[in-house]
Amino acid sequence: MAAEAVEFLVFLGIVAIMGLMGGTALYLRALYQPIDYVLIALSVAFAVSNQVSAAISRGMGREQDVLAAAVSIARVWLCGGLVVCTALAFSAPAMADLLRIEPAARADFAQFLRWTVFAGLLTIGPALAASSLRGAGMVRKALAVTMSAALTNIGGVALLGLVFRIGIAAIPISLAVSSLIGLAAGLLILRRTELWQPSAFRSWRPEVLGHLRRIGAPVAASFLLIALYNLAVLQVLRPFGPDPIAGFSVALAAQNLIFLPGTMLGAATAIVINQQRGAGESHLIRRTLRSGLEIAASLYLVVAVGVWLLGGVYADVMNSNAAIAHHTAAYLTTIGLTYVVQGPVLAALTVMEHTGGGFLAIVLNIIYFALIVVTAHVVTSFVPSAAAFYNTVAWCNLIGVTVPIVAIRYIRKLSRPAPSGRIRFAEAD
Repeated sequence: MAAEAVEFLVFLGIVAIMGLMGGTALYLRALYQPIDYVLIALSVAFAVSNQVSAAISRGMGREQDVLAAAVSIARVWLCGGLVVCTALAFSAPAMADLLRIEPAARADFAQFLRWTVFAGLLTIGPALAASSLRGAGMVRKALAVTMSAALTNIGGVALLGLVFRIGIAAIPISLAVSSLIGLAAGLLILRRTELWQPSAFRSWRPEVLGHLRRIGAPVAASFLLIALYNLAVLQVLRPFGPDPIAGFSVALAAQNLIFLPGTMLGAATAIVINQQRGAGESHLIRRTLRSGLEIAASLYLVVAVGVWLLGGVYADVMNSNAAIAHHTAAYLTTIGLTYVVQGPVLAALTVMEHTGGGFLAIVLNIIYFALIVVTAHVVTSFVPSAAAFYNTVAWCNLIGVTVPIVAIRYIRKLSRPAPSGRIRFAEAD
């Protein structure tokens, strides 16, 4: 949770720094955001796949396999990433046309896109080092790797952008340098643990392809599904003017932070479950899931009441425009109490994604998002107001109480011993 919060705050800090740069820096960064979201989805998918592999290896008592799996996943990333980045670099002019970028900014956008996507290739280094440590249960060491990369990144952007005033170029340069520093820190920390095996850099573990397919692909798809949902919501709110759209975007920033504990509790629960699977202790899995869901429900009872009571305060602090603040407060206070359901839902979905049930999680997400969008279109056609949309989201959130039930049934199936002591993945899917 701490690591994700650090990265979230670094992102906000970089946006604030670009706002101080002036010119087109913030404009170009905003236009690049959809592409960045795709690359982040892929990076998280690879890191989660590696984390699952590390947790299972730790449970099996085979710590020597952790680094070999990470190196193998890095090779897949570099091979596939070079193809994707090269394609994006050549398509930069077409992307500028698609995004309807102003003619004066097209050349700068194309150059920024090309440098940034290739710099993004290096981010997998610290991500894999941290996920290896986290999967093996060394969470403080993993946080140190994340902190080294994140703080170097924001420090580099501030130094290059505000002191040396090199403009938007500060973003890819800082990203590349911070990734290399994070990788160096990760290797240094790994070298001091039992995970360090020099022979791992010469080995190839073909099973990582299976992890990427069963774990990574659904995780990436979930990120992309959320992006599509946000675009669909903007279409629902568009008839009501710019104020509800702006107010929703401010509320969404808070919601992203609110969702972090639920997602991270799910990830932590999944790490323990995967370690138990690797150790052959399948009889403990259901108890572990129940404990994780109970913690999430207890925490989000407090979170829900807090959002319901303080949503208006947050809206006033974040925006001086009374109309925009009104819609931010209206959204948060309307759905605030439903977060008591959303916490266990997020934890349950994350557990499924990290234990081989990712495609089931995608189906549940598709049903949830489609239910909101379709119902909102129908409701707002009869009651044309943004408030009708907010109420629709609240009622759909309550329906999410079925997701933990599905997760419990899934884990019950997963906890059955697999034939020949093998880790059950395909059967769970």
